Amino acid sequence: MIRNSGIHHEKLSQLLQSGHSLWVLYLDIAKFHEVEFRQGYRACAQILDLVLTEMKHTLHNYMHLFHTILLDYQGGDDFLFYFAPNENTPWSIAKLIPEFVPTLESRINHRIQRLVNETITLHSGLVECKPQPGRSVDYLLYGALKEAFLLNKSEPDPLYFSHREEVNRLLEEPQTYLSSAFQPILDVVSGEFFGFEALARLKPPSSFAGIADLFPFAEKIGQLYPVETICRRTAILNSSQILRPKELLFLNVEPQVLTDPEFSSGQTRRLLETQGLTPSDVVLEITERSAIANYGTFREALEHYRKQGYLIALDDVGAGYSSLQSIAELHPDFLKIDRCLIQGIHLDPIKWALFETFVTFSRRIGCRILAEGVETQEEMRTVVQLGADYVQGYFIAKPSFTRPELSDPVTQIVQSQQRLSFNSEKTVQHLLEPLPLVTPQTTVNAVQNYFEEHAKIWLIGVADKGELLGVVQRDNLYSALATPFGVSLYSQRPVTSLMNNKQLLIEDTTPIEVASSLAMARPDAHLYDGIVVVQQQKPIGMIRVASLIKAMSDTQLQIAQGASPLTGLPGNSAIEQEIKRRLNSGNAFGMIYADLNKFKAFNDTYGFQYGDSIIKLLGKILMQDSLKADDLAFVGHVGGDDFIILTTQNVTKTLGETILLSFQEQLSALQGAQDLSLALAGLIIYPHTAWTPATLSERIAGVKREAKKAHCNYFLLRE
Repeated sequence: MIRNSGIHHEKLSQLLQSGHSLWVLYLDIAKFHEVEFRQGYRACAQILDLVLTEMKHTLHNYMHLFHTILLDYQGGDDFLFYFAPNENTPWSIAKLIPEFVPTLESRINHRIQRLVNETITLHSGLVECKPQPGRSVDYLLYGALKEAFLLNKSEPDPLYFSHREEVNRLLEEPQTYLSSAFQPILDVVSGEFFGFEALARLKPPSSFAGIADLFPFAEKIGQLYPVETICRRTAILNSSQILRPKELLFLNVEPQVLTDPEFSSGQTRRLLETQGLTPSDVVLEITERSAIANYGTFREALEHYRKQGYLIALDDVGAGYSSLQSIAELHPDFLKIDRCLIQGIHLDPIKWALFETFVTFSRRIGCRILAEGVETQEEMRTVVQLGADYVQGYFIAKPSFTRPELSDPVTQIVQSQQRLSFNSEKTVQHLLEPLPLVTPQTTVNAVQNYFEEHAKIWLIGVADKGELLGVVQRDNLYSALATPFGVSLYSQRPVTSLMNNKQLLIEDTTPIEVASSLAMARPDAHLYDGIVVVQQQKPIGMIRVASLIKAMSDTQLQIAQGASPLTGLPGNSAIEQEIKRRLNSGNAFGMIYADLNKFKAFNDTYGFQYGDSIIKLLGKILMQDSLKADDLAFVGHVGGDDFIILTTQNVTKTLGETILLSFQEQLSALQGAQDLSLALAGLIIYPHTAWTPATLSERIAGVKREAKKAHCNYFLLRE
C-alpha cells in the first residue's frame, strides 16, 4: 500500500518550497496478520489504537529536536512519518532509525502487554526528500514515499545511506566515479575479435562490493533507468579506444529499460553517431536480472530497435530467468550460454549434451551461439568442438581498459578449428544463388517484367529496410496471372498481394543435413519451393531444393567412400587431405604408422572374423590414447591392419610409448595374443617445400620396415 492521505500535503509542500528537506519514515508491524489470527480482529483493533496513541506521544517527546514532525496513518498497520530537520537537529538521517524506532517499539510493547501476550516488531524504511529544481512537489513526495515503502519491505541495509549518496554522486559526476572496461568476444572461425562487451566499473573507493550490487540497488530506489543510461553513455564514449572497424559493441540492457519511453527517444542513437557508430554496430544484450512480465509489450519494443538496425543477444541462457520461452518469444540474434553450463563442460556429459543441443537448436532458428565464462583451455577446446560461433571469458582475456592481444594457447585452438571444420558437416553456403529484392510497393507488373528479363531467376524476395517480408515464385505469379481476369486483377496491385509470407528461412551456417530435413518437412504443396538463406536474419541469397538434394547425395557418397567400413575411421582420401592441411599450416607435427606383425598368419590361424575384432580393438586403442594425449589428434585407417596417427610434435614420443603399453595390456588375455605384436613407426615432420603426401608415405614406409625387423612390440621414432 503506497498512498499519501493528503492531510499534510499543504504543510509538506510549504516545507519543500521553502528549501527544507524531509526525512520520510515508513513503519509497519511485522507479520501483524499472524497476530490477528491468534488474537482476533477486535483485539488487533485495540492494539492498533494503542500503537497510534503511543506514536503520537513519542512524537511529542521529539518535537523539540526538529523543525516539524508529522504523522500520517496509512490504515491497517502502516504508518508514515515526516521529519523536517533544522540546523539544530542533533542527528544525521542515518541515526534516525536507531535512535527513534527501538524506543518507540519498546514503549508500544510495554503498552500492549497489558492487553495481550504479544510482542511486536516494527519494520522501517527511511529516505530523504530534497527540493529539486524543475521537479513538482507531488513528484518528489510520491517518489520518496514509494522508495520508503520499498525499503520497508526489503531486508535491512546498513549501507543504504552510503549507497544512496554514491548513486547521487555517480549521476551528477559520472566521469569521476564510473568507467568502462571491455571484454573481447572471439570469432572461432576467423580467429579474430568479433566484438567487445562493455562492462561498467565503479572507481574506488566505493561503498558497493562490486558493480553487480549497483543495479539492484538502483532499481530499489527507482534510479535504474538513469544509472543504466550513464553506464551505457560511458561505454559508448570509451568504445572508440577499443573497437576497430566491423567489430560490434555489446551493451547490457535491463528488460524494463527497453520498454521505458525515454529510452526509445533516440538519445543512444545520437550518441553513437558522435562516435562514428550506427545501430548496426551495436548488440543490445538483454540481461534478465528479473523476469519479463509482458512478452507482448517487450517484443514490440524489441522490434522498434531491430528496425533501427540493432542486433539482440539473450544473456545468461541456461541460468536464472533466461528460459526457452524467452528464446521463442524474443527471436534473438545471439544466445549467450551462461557460465554455469560452461564450467567443467569437458568433464560433464550432461553439460556437453545441453550445449550441443543449444548449438543444433540455434542453427535451426537462425541465431549464433556465444559461450561466455570460458576460463580454461579444456573448456575452450570443448565448446569450439561442439560448434560455438563465438567465445568470451578469462581464457581469451579479462575485462580491461585497453585492447588485449590473443595468447598463443588461444591462437592454437582457433587454428585447429580448420581441421574440425573439415570433419564437420558442410553448410549451405556453397549452394547459394542470388535472391533479388523488391520493395512492398513494387507492382506485380514490374515483377513480371523482371522475371521475363531474367530467365534464370525464379524467386524474388520482398523486403522493407532489409527485413524480409515474403517471397514471390515465378510459377506462382504466372499461375495467378493466367486465371480469368488475372492480369487486370493483379497487374497494378502491389506485389504483396501475391507474396508468400510463410517461406522457409535458414541461417547460412545451417548444415546441409539439417536444411534438407527442414525442407522435406514442409507440406507437399510447398515441398520444392525455394529456400531463403539469411545471415543474422538478413536475406543474403536462396537455394534450390534440387541443389540441396544433390549436395546431400554427394555428401553421403563421400562418407561411404572415405570411411573404413570396419572401424568407421577416416580412410585414405581423408588422410591425404589432413596431411596436406598440416603441411600447409607451416607447423611441425608428428606422424605414427601402426602395423600388426604377422597378422596374415594370425588371420589364417584364427579366422577373419576374429582378425577383424582385433583390428577394431586396435583402432579403439589408437583413438582413445591419441585423444587423451592430444584432443585434436587425427586417427585414420589406411586399410587392413594399418593405421596412421597425426598429432602435435611434442606428444609423439610419449603417445607411441603409451599405445604400446595399452596394446600389451588389452591383448594379453586374448586368444592368440602371443602370436601378435605391434610395430609403430614415428616421424617428426618439419615444414619443408619438398614435402608432399607421397614423399611422406615413402619416408614413413622406410621407418616402418625398420620397426618391423624387431618382430616384437616396438616403437621407432625418426626426425
